[in-house]
Amino acid sequence: MKKLQDFASEEEAYKYVSHVLSEKGYKVKRIMSGKGKQSPDADIELEKNNEKIAIEVKYFKDAPKFYLGLDEALALLLHGYDKVYLLHVLDTALSDKCENHVSKALAIINLTPIGYMFMIGRGDPKILREALRNPLKMDPHLHESHSQSIH
Repeated sequence: MKKLQDFASEEEAYKYVSHVLSEKGYKVKRIMSGKGKQSPDADIELEKNNEKIAIEVKYFKDAPKFYLGLDEALALLLHGYDKVYLLHVLDTALSDKCENHVSKALAIINLTPIGYMFMIGRGDPKILREALRNPLKMDPHLHESHSQSIH
């Protein structure tokens, strides 16, 4: 079997993942390859079944850190997406670190409403945890409480 070529950059991974997900029925709304108007930006914005979905992508060429991107993915909940995913992409040279990386990432992500996807090189992104519906959209008072000062 031919070895899948790795990505030259994280932006290249965005485009690849967007293409794969569009073939699976997702409507790609936007791909970020630079800074946009909100911080943090969703790297990939999708729509499916009238749900707005954001994906935060982290591409590791070396020394994968299981916690990278978690902060940005959680912050995306404040931007009103229905569901948010964190996608970790590991270079094929790092495939031996995959199991340890995924188990640590999932241990933390399972404590949050975000979903988790994982892929090695130009493989197929696998959803290892489905995203829960954004809890900030279900209770508008939660959204307001974030702007209140602490006394």
